Amino acid sequence: MKIERILPEPIESFPYQTAAAGGGVYTALLPVYQGFVSGLPEHIDALIVTSDLQGVASDDGCEVQLGELLPEYLALLMAIEFPHLSPRRMIALLCGDLYGDAGKRGSSGNPLPVWLAFGDTFGWVAGVPGNHDIMESAHMNMLAASDCMHHMDLPALTEILGLRLAGLGGIIGRADKPNRMSQHDYVKWLRRLIMKQPHALLLHQGPDEPALGLEGSSAIRAALEQLPETLVFCGHSHWELPYATLSNGSQILNADGKVFILLPA
Repeated sequence: MKIERILPEPIESFPYQTAAAGGGVYTALLPVYQGFVSGLPEHIDALIVTSDLQGVASDDGCEVQLGELLPEYLALLMAIEFPHLSPRRMIALLCGDLYGDAGKRGSSGNPLPVWLAFGDTFGWVAGVPGNHDIMESAHMNMLAASDCMHHMDLPALTEILGLRLAGLGGIIGRADKPNRMSQHDYVKWLRRLIMKQPHALLLHQGPDEPALGLEGSSAIRAALEQLPETLVFCGHSHWELPYATLSNGSQILNADGKVFILLPA
């Protein structure tokens, strides 16, 4: 699978509340972009890719996590923009840090309501945890029991309607902290998953791209560039320019604070 084109301007933006770096709360906009991919299996109408939904929105006066309202909003948007497509024939790809709290920047918590909301709207959901996603084993078991949910809390390969997806969540860091592993182990799993030739790899933490001034992990970039060309979806580090191609041809789509609707090219 390959990204052929990402339209430069968002087709819509969704307002939400999030914590400011210096304290307080401000209104931000979650941009929704349209793109086109080749190699998407014929039974899939589109891919929905997003990451780092760390904010809240208002639902009839009640404050809920941004990701709880986003799926319904996207379904309404697509009913207008793409009425010939069905959300039940789409796969939502979630790249972590879905827990939203406007009261504290970088807070951690349970993203289960976000997963369930995406599952209620789209045919299938696959994703990985971010470093701020803390889910109890009972909740992970709930997702594992669902035929349409593919929560890759551990490095894994899964398949949905012929689409092979690899998932490696968390970040490089101290292994005694949640959703972190040593650089050695992270790169080892990265290599193992890519050598299984997935159509796409879901990461939370992605590579950097110094030539474009894009932040991320240099270790992840170095590993990716030594491996077969791969389509990577990730988040964690914010990129103003959401798309880059590494020296080996690997395509990186960074969905931090963004949504992408990827249609067949």
